[in-house]
Order: sequence, then C-alpha cells, then structure tokens
Amino acid sequence: MQQNDPQEFRKPSRLVGAWWGPAVGLTGIGLVSAIEVERTSDATREVFFNVDQPWAVYLFLSILTGLLVYGIGRHATLWAIGRPVPGLRQHVAHRLRNAVRLGLAQDKVRRDRYSGIMHWCIFSSIVVLTFVTAQVALDDDLSLHFLKGKYYLFFSFYGDLFGLIGIVGVGMALYRRYFDSYHRVRWDERLEDHAILWGLALILLTGFGIEALRINATELHDHPSWAQWSFVSWGLAKGLDVFDFRPSQMLGAHTWVWWSHIVIAFSWLGLIVFSKLDHIFFAPVNAFLLRTDSPGRLTKIENIEEREVFGIGQIQDFTWKQLFELDACVRCGRCSSVCPANLSGQPLSPMHLIQDLKSHLASVGPEVQRVGHQNGDVRAVSPVAMVGDVIKDETLWACRTCGACVQECPVMIEHVPTIVDMRRYLVMDEARVPATAQAALENMEVRGHPWRGTALTRESWMEGFDDVPYFDGTQEYLYWVGCSGSLVERNLPITKSVFRLLRESGASFGVMGQEETCNGDPARRLGNEYLFQILAQQLVDVFKEKNVQKVITNCPHCFNTFKNEYPQFDGHFEVLHHTEFLAKALQDGDLQARHQVATSEMTYHDSCYLGRINGQFDAPRQILEFLPGTSVTEMRRSRSRGLCCGAGGGNMWQEEIGERRVNHVRSEEAVGTGADSVVANCPFCIQMFEDGLPAVHPEEEGRMRAFDVAELLEQSVFGTGGTRAASEVAEAVQ
Repeated sequence: MQQNDPQEFRKPSRLVGAWWGPAVGLTGIGLVSAIEVERTSDATREVFFNVDQPWAVYLFLSILTGLLVYGIGRHATLWAIGRPVPGLRQHVAHRLRNAVRLGLAQDKVRRDRYSGIMHWCIFSSIVVLTFVTAQVALDDDLSLHFLKGKYYLFFSFYGDLFGLIGIVGVGMALYRRYFDSYHRVRWDERLEDHAILWGLALILLTGFGIEALRINATELHDHPSWAQWSFVSWGLAKGLDVFDFRPSQMLGAHTWVWWSHIVIAFSWLGLIVFSKLDHIFFAPVNAFLLRTDSPGRLTKIENIEEREVFGIGQIQDFTWKQLFELDACVRCGRCSSVCPANLSGQPLSPMHLIQDLKSHLASVGPEVQRVGHQNGDVRAVSPVAMVGDVIKDETLWACRTCGACVQECPVMIEHVPTIVDMRRYLVMDEARVPATAQAALENMEVRGHPWRGTALTRESWMEGFDDVPYFDGTQEYLYWVGCSGSLVERNLPITKSVFRLLRESGASFGVMGQEETCNGDPARRLGNEYLFQILAQQLVDVFKEKNVQKVITNCPHCFNTFKNEYPQFDGHFEVLHHTEFLAKALQDGDLQARHQVATSEMTYHDSCYLGRINGQFDAPRQILEFLPGTSVTEMRRSRSRGLCCGAGGGNMWQEEIGERRVNHVRSEEAVGTGADSVVANCPFCIQMFEDGLPAVHPEEEGRMRAFDVAELLEQSVFGTGGTRAASEVAEAVQ
C-alpha cells in the first residue's frame, strides 16, 4: 500500500472507529458543551483516512451477508420439519410488545442486576456502534456528507461514549467468567464462549486504537477542540504523543490496526452463524412467538380420539416453534439454576435437556427432511429413540412443572410444555409410567381421585358441622374442596377453617359433597391427556347443569385448572383462591382478625401455581398482615423466585430419584429463617412440609410447624379451640 505524505493528513478528518462491530441505537445529547470549539461549522471528516483500499470492507460485508443468509436458511430447513403452530396471527400487537420488551430490551435479564447491567452495556454499545457504522457508509456511498459541523462533533462524542460503555460491559463479563465464583457460567463452557468475549473486547479496543492514532496524526495538533469530542480516543492520542513517534510510524501503525480491526470485526460477526451469538436475532423472534395466554395452561390435543400419535416421541412431532426454541438457547444455565429437581441433585437440568434436543435435531433433522420429501417413513429414520435414549424417562418425570425455568429464561424458551408433551408420549403411546404414578392415574379413572388407600370420604370434613349448605345454583359461590382438601387427613382442618371463615363473612356459597370428583389436573401434568379431557368435560357439564358461575378453591392446582384450562372445554367461570376471597373479606370488614396468634414469627411459602404461574403473591401476605402481633420473614427464594415444594407435576405420587428430596431442600430454607412456623396456601405444600420438616429437624421440641393461611386466620377471628391449627397454637402458648 502506498504511503501518503504525513502532512497531508493534518486536517480535520475523522476515521470511522467505524467497523467497530455490531449494534443499533442512539443516546443522549448535549454533554460537552463546556469545550470551546473553534469554527464548528468547519468540522468535517473523511470516511477512509489513511486507507486507500476500502473496497475490502465491502467484500467482507458481502461474505458476511452470504454467511448469515446461509446460516439462517440452514436453521430454517430444520425448523420446517416440525408441525404447524396455530394462532400466531392473533394478538400481533401484544406479540410485538413482547419482541421489544422481552427481546430487544432484555427485560428478563434484569432479574439478575449484575447481568442486566452487563448485557445493557454490551447490547447498547453494539446497537449504537452499528448505527455509527451505518452513518459512515451512508455518508460515503451516497455522498450525503452530513457528518460535518456540530453533528460531526456530537457523532464523535457518542461513538466514543458507547465504545466505552461496551468496554465496561465486556469487562464485567470477563470478570464474571474468570474471577467471580458465579458457577452457572461454567455449566456448559465451550471455546466459542471465550472467542465471543475476547473477540468483542478486541473489536472495541482496536476501534479506540484506530481513532487514537488518527487523532494523533491530525486533529490533536491542528484542531484540538474538535479532537476532544472523541474524549476516550483523544486521551489515548495524548498518551501516544508522549512517545514522540514519527508521523510515518503513526500512519503505519494506523494501517495495521485498521486492517486488524476489520478482520477481527467481520470474523466475530461470522460467529453469529456458528455459535450462540445467533440469539441476537433469535431472542426477539422467540419473544414474538411467545404464548399470549396463561403460562398455567397446557396445550389441548384436539380431536384426540382420531390421533395415531398422542405425544412427542420423535423430533418431527414437535411444532416448528419448539424446534426454533432449541436454537435460541444460549446455555446460560439460568433455567437449571432455579430448577428444584436440579438443585436437589435429581436427573433433570432444563438447559441440558434443551441442548440434548438441539444436538438430536442437528443429527437426524436433515435425514428426516430428506425422507419426508420422498414421502418415506420419517418415523423410522432415527437409530436412537428421542424419548428414552436422548432424553431419559427419569429426566422427564423429575419435572415439577413449576415454571421457574420458563420464567428465568432470557430468550423465552418454554420448557414445561415440551417436557409434558414428551410425558404424553411415555404415558399414552408407550405406557411407560412409574408404578406409583400409574396407581394414581388408575385411581382417578376408577374412584375419581388420586389417593389410594384413604378411608376418608368427600364429606368426612363435615363432621362437627350440621349446617353445611349444598350448592343448588342459587348461591353466589361454589366452594370447591378438592381431593386433597377432603381425602387427606392433614388437610381436613384447612377445609374446616375455610368453611368457617366463609360462613362468618356472610358469603353465599355451597359445596358439592359426594358429587365432587377430580378435575383432572394430576392426569394432565402426568401426561395422560386422554383421561384429563374426559374428567374435565364431565365436570364442565356438571358445573353448567348446576349453574356454577363463581368458584372458590382450596388448592392452587384446582384454581389454575378451572381458571386457565377449563375454557378449552367451554368452561368459563370466575375462579378465586381462598386467600383472595379472605383477603378481600378482611379489607371490606366482613371478617375481623381480633385475636393474637401464638406463632408470631413466621415465614411464607409461595406455592408455584398460585404465585409464579398465576401472579398472586399479595393476597396471602395481606392476610398475615392483619394478624395481630405477627411478623413475616421472607425466605431467600420468595415471591416469583420461590422454590417449589416438590409436589408439582404429579410428583406427589412418585418416588424421587436423586441425591435429595426437593421438600427437604425447601424445608431447610424455611428453617433457616429462624421463624416458628411456615405458612402456605396449598394442601400439597402443607403435606410436603409436614414430611420435610421432621427430616430437617428430627427433634420434635422446637420444630417448625406448617400452617395454611386460613388456619391462622381462623384462630385470629374466632380465638383458640376446635381445629388442629387452633389447638396447636393454644398448646404453644401454654
């Protein structure tokens, strides 16, 4: 390359520290108005300073564009083997908001504040510097010449500002990966992870290096007030001036750094096709594709009587959206870090499940596509069984369907529906079900509830009451007791407490007694969609016949099923959990919490299906605030971050495989607060604490006790006496 006379470049020009790499956005205005600028109207720039063969940039850009088109096309051909996804044309405005808020603005990453700041720094710098680069290209290719005067100076400022912000973000990422004890980043570490971080760091650093060398050779001496707007590069240029390099040396260094920068930048961008960097594009798209209904609703298998394959047994049985999600995964480990099964050493890591499916898709997908085009038997393509070999049975059964993985995923992967779809294959296509779970399913089919061996009936809880009203269609509410509320000994006091409080509040309600039957929730979560649909349709018909309009439930699982899943069967009812109704009754003055309860120090456990999945965190806590003389200490994992008790997803009726039981882990967290009691709102949670607390604290003296919110409220409203909750509190007082 021919060298030019160094003096020729002592004029107001500015190289695009440009080609700094990826990104979009514009920020801030004003700022360095304190700098005195001589004749700002003369400030201008050359697009390619000291580079007489810039055509290479456009060659690299063409190659990069071809790579991106090839990569996305290669992915798309594999997604295309999946089944269609209905409803994507509905709620478009809502989907676009998701794409912006969850995808571009990365709203979920903010749950980890450090990571949120780090991602904002990196992403915003990529965005703004891409905008900087685009302006340079437009100014040169279209001969618009708008990078001059005051705007050129402001352009110089925000280019340096967001380059510096990018350096901060990369520094935070490097610190977390190499120096912090944050174990999650090392769960599935690959060479590409290091290449992405160090590559981006080199792009930003060489970008500053180019500009510092350019300023040192031009504006630093002739137009210092212009140079100061590139405040970071100006400082570096001043530092270089200390060494008194010859102009030819500065220009030679500038050329080498410029070409190094270009090669590194385009190589880094090329990683998008071959690494997890593709989430830059896939995350906003997956946010757009995100379901718009409740996260507590599983997909209904339409026309189930006509299906030949019920669940997901092979890769082509997934929808194309589920296959798209596999490519969106960035292996960050956030899902696995909150999974109760994984935390307990059980055989489920949501991240590895998604990655194993992704590898399987890459392995068999092309052959499935080829055979499908030839109208062959695509079900005979794979030499290994996806469900059973790639994804083990015990992995699927360990899921609690608690939704923690879905909530934490920054790229909006929906793990739970994928897991349940594969469970459906195990249950309805392969009949491979754990013995205890199979017993529960058989009991639901024969007896209308999942509890084997119980001597209780649907009306056992009514003993001691002679005025229990049966629902006849004239009352406002149906009080739905549920299987656990009527057929499990420990939960009878909870049912009685709710009944007494409803009656005291003056509510118009009735119960169904022996006419109650299982609403099907355990069957659906265990994968027996066929049995669920039978039970659900039967109960919807009964509710309509009885003119049920509003339902109060004991159990969050019943609450979720009635509220979110029965509309799939034309069952539209207003559904309240008992804590919602009781909190409102207290606020309206229909209930008065006058009496002090002895268990003054308590911690509250958020059940998954009322809290995280249906967003009700406040009502139970509001009730506890009404109790005189009590204080609540939150567990480390609480509210939307609450840890599952371990019973969800049908695991109430399964033997756990792994290092520890989930309820023991959660019980330890409750005991660790130092509270006297743990309060919950779910009969399953109460049962799990009743089992877990003795395991954590074997000595009965001083052991934490588990109560439902309603049990404590009843004692505060009526005083001691009668129920298990009240008698235990009275005993503690003595």
